[in-house]
Amino acid sequence: MSEEEIDVVDHDDRVVGTSTVRECLERALLHRAVATLVLRRGGRFVLQQRSRGDRWHPGLWTLSSTGHVKAGETYASAAKRELEEELGIRGTLHKVGKYLLPPISDGGLTEREWVTLFTCRSNSRLTIDPVELEGAEDFDRTRAAEMIDVGLLTPDAVFLLGECFQRLPS
Repeated sequence: MSEEEIDVVDHDDRVVGTSTVRECLERALLHRAVATLVLRRGGRFVLQQRSRGDRWHPGLWTLSSTGHVKAGETYASAAKRELEEELGIRGTLHKVGKYLLPPISDGGLTEREWVTLFTCRSNSRLTIDPVELEGAEDFDRTRAAEMIDVGLLTPDAVFLLGECFQRLPS
């Protein structure tokens, strides 16, 4: 769990202080996060499998890259950083939207986040960070829906994929 400093925000996404990621999750403090869905040719997209050693939804699948926004960092710069760190991809980001997610708890931790969702079109080879991820694969909507049905995606990923699917062509 990270001791990295992140901004604590209010319900209007205004900074009201700073704390560590650990404290935000342990005390359910509202903070900022990003998620990016990498879009591939043929309507496919990349999902990542979270590390089995992580305390937060270990081994479950989520969007292509996700992460917390560091103190003073913008959503866009955090999304670019996470995409490169987790998958080795550099590309142009397109903002889908910003969402105040309901609190999500797992393993004694609670995420309360403003999440800005981006997409990035890339067919580049993935170079995953083996510390943070078990792996990453290309999916289509049918396979992702099957994974959702059997509970293999994180709760936030289910919501955010739904938002992407509403806005992207089938």
